[in-house]
Amino acid sequence: MENRINHIIARVLSGESSSDDILLLSEWLNENKKNRDEFRRLKNYWDADVAFKHSVAPAFSADKLLRQIDLQDKCARERQLWNRFTPLIAAVTLLFIFSTAFFLYHTNNHVAEYYTLLTDEHKSNFTMEDGTVITLNKNSRLSYSDTYGKNSRNVKLEGEAYFEVAKDSGKPFQVEMNGASIVVLGTHFNVKADAKADDITATLVEGSIRFKGAKQNIVMTPNQQLTFSRSTNEISIKQVDTDISTAWKDGLLKYKSIPFTKLVENLKDIYQVEILIDDKKLTDPSVTVSGTFDREQSFEQILKVISYSLPMQWTNNNGVYHIKYVTLKR
Repeated sequence: MENRINHIIARVLSGESSSDDILLLSEWLNENKKNRDEFRRLKNYWDADVAFKHSVAPAFSADKLLRQIDLQDKCARERQLWNRFTPLIAAVTLLFIFSTAFFLYHTNNHVAEYYTLLTDEHKSNFTMEDGTVITLNKNSRLSYSDTYGKNSRNVKLEGEAYFEVAKDSGKPFQVEMNGASIVVLGTHFNVKADAKADDITATLVEGSIRFKGAKQNIVMTPNQQLTFSRSTNEISIKQVDTDISTAWKDGLLKYKSIPFTKLVENLKDIYQVEILIDDKKLTDPSVTVSGTFDREQSFEQILKVISYSLPMQWTNNNGVYHIKYVTLKR
């Protein structure tokens, strides 16, 4: 397996990898810290070669890397006699996709490498070199370049992420989204900016952030949630319970006195299921729900928990859930 993964790494770094290579590399990286350290070591060798050459023929570079790997394999086999690590089972999959193109800066001929971090049906945590901790929600994408932390700290987000930004007054941290951006010096905040959604939602937990839209420039204060419409450029701000808005990063779903219809819409989005409320009694805004659910629970398990406090029952007809009101017997 070790020799195989080394060749997969070579193909990924040289831009010749397949989708299967990416998935296998992702699984291997998430097995334990030793694998991630080994990957960084090989990638540093690759980066040094790229920076020196400015433009690299992928086949030539892959051969060089493989020759280096062959030499390192001998040392690695010796180290294995002395070092054994207990595998750490990863709860999430984080896919590392490396750009196959390198872009030349006009000022100092620096070759910038771009990275994209993807999550699938699970969330993932990672730490940037400056100490900023980012929790990326499922089906989300975060991109940045290797210039991050040098003169600026810029990332691009599609989806949802929670940021714990390390303070650096000389290098503001900026989250770029399609149609808006957020600039901070050091703070904790949540951003949801799904590529297919019209709204961008920013929730500030502590510190302060500056939200920039098409014509807006707004400084937020803790416990505020800002919603920006990309189509109309309109902004609304309200006070919220940030524990509810950021519960997803802890693997939880939290709701506090929200209409049952809104809960259903949220569950439809989270579990990607079709839900129909067949009884008007359940669509009344006065019918509210509060609770905390584990994101690992199935959709039907959550419905069962809700049914303990709300008189309802459901059926599944060909993948479509029908929910109706149930009259309690006396």
